[in-house]
Amino acid sequence: MSEVTRQQRRREARERIKVGRHLLGHGLPLQPRTSEIVAIAQVVKAKLDEAGNDRRASEAAELAQTLGETSLAARPSTQQKIACTRGCSYCCHTFVAITPPEVFRLAAAVRAGHAAGMTPDVVRERGRAQIGVSPEARIGGKLACPLLVDGGCSVYRFRPLVCRQATSLDVAVCIDEFEGRNLNAQIPISGVHLQHASNAHITLLGAMRAMGYATDALELAAALDAALALPDAEARWLKGEDVFASVPRQVKREARLEQAISHVAAALV
Repeated sequence: MSEVTRQQRRREARERIKVGRHLLGHGLPLQPRTSEIVAIAQVVKAKLDEAGNDRRASEAAELAQTLGETSLAARPSTQQKIACTRGCSYCCHTFVAITPPEVFRLAAAVRAGHAAGMTPDVVRERGRAQIGVSPEARIGGKLACPLLVDGGCSVYRFRPLVCRQATSLDVAVCIDEFEGRNLNAQIPISGVHLQHASNAHITLLGAMRAMGYATDALELAAALDAALALPDAEARWLKGEDVFASVPRQVKREARLEQAISHVAAALV
């Protein structure tokens, strides 16, 4: 690559980062342009590329999660009535797939005492019953998320994107699934919450893929157990070590989402 081409790519990256930071502060529309997604992913990629920062993965997750919050606040759901209320935690007993950076953000929150004061050992013990249990076997199993305390998420501020999209429009369907009465329950969720979370997800995963990091979707309890087992798990993962080698890859993404992630990754500079 010529020096001129390198300079052009660096200039393009700087321009995208400028746009991306503006969008991070104002949120994305429900149906953003590809260029807007790529601009924010460029910011996330720059974060993942910060030399000497062993927290850059969890900080990248924070960027994506903040984007989801900002987008939802700027463009909330006005047509759909959310049935979820404080203390309603049926969805906290289902299979949760999480990205590696989000795992590290949760692990950091636990170590900092934000999980209702629970220690890492307590959280790991609470999650052992879930490890290795398939998504199908969770239905009716009433296996609570290890971070669920007194009917509420103890790390709500740090919760992963998939939890941010879990907004039911009919609590009766949630109860049926929780009780195991309907194994094929299709819980109606807010399309607005889903789309904002999905947009944020693509920016994070696109940036990760562009950097060469694994983008596997991991079961929350098993992944958190692995991250909490090693004090320097995040730093090791950033150096290329598979700290989640023992975590089963039980989740496959839709082809459409995989294509979007790859498209964003290919567009980054």
